[in-house]
Amino acid sequence: MADSKDNKPIVIIFIIVLVAIIGVASYLLTNSKPETQVMEKIAIPKAVERIKSEPLPEPGPEPEREPLVVRVVEVPVEDESLDFVLPLLNDSDELIRDGVVSLTRHEGVNAWLAPNQLIRKFVAFTDNVARGQIAKGPIRSLAPEGPFLVHKIDEKTFELDHSSYGRYTPFVKIAVSIDARRAAEFYHLLRPLFQIAYAELGYGSQTFDDVMFQSIGRLLETPMIEGQIRLVQPVVMYKFEDPKLESLSAAQKQLIRMGPENTRLLKEKFSEISLELRTILNR
Repeated sequence: MADSKDNKPIVIIFIIVLVAIIGVASYLLTNSKPETQVMEKIAIPKAVERIKSEPLPEPGPEPEREPLVVRVVEVPVEDESLDFVLPLLNDSDELIRDGVVSLTRHEGVNAWLAPNQLIRKFVAFTDNVARGQIAKGPIRSLAPEGPFLVHKIDEKTFELDHSSYGRYTPFVKIAVSIDARRAAEFYHLLRPLFQIAYAELGYGSQTFDDVMFQSIGRLLETPMIEGQIRLVQPVVMYKFEDPKLESLSAAQKQLIRMGPENTRLLKEKFSEISLELRTILNR
């Protein structure tokens, strides 16, 4: 026989249910009013003549309903870019370094980056290119390895050795690996810092955007030289024998020294970046 303690919870539940049922039944019995039937004498009315009912008028056409007008209210979407706060120019190196590395998968991009003042050095370099010059200071880390090679023809005339072009190939491979659209978007994000750095040079009210396009345009005007390039050496430095080539800007002559294939690849990348920049800046 099971212990009575084991049945105690069941018994309690049964009692609670039973009490609830009894309580509900009592409430219904005490609060319901019994219906009382009253017997009254009812007089039977005389027959009533039938009245001919007139036909109901035909329903007219339903009035035209006005079209339902739904007003669409545009809810402004918060600009996510507002959450990004630019650092101060003096504190921007880490952001620039991370951003440039993200523009390409080429591991050699770190060799491009100067130890500090990245925006200021980029602005100075770009401004010099726009003016037709080359400032060696900002791009010292980009200097190619090995000597500049030539073939001696006579005492005064030399030819540029094509093997010298290979010195610039690592630099060109990194440059052409950069994603042009992402580079343009990154520049657009940091425009205020570039403009501050350019204003420090004290060149007036010109924008750095204009300087950027001027430098790219100057490089795109560089002629493609496929054949042999003759040089002369009046003193120490070599010069182009062709006066037209020698009259080019320093930046353009530097492109020619890189060789026709490297020049072509760089010009294609410059053109691509320029197009992406104009697209983003004209939005």
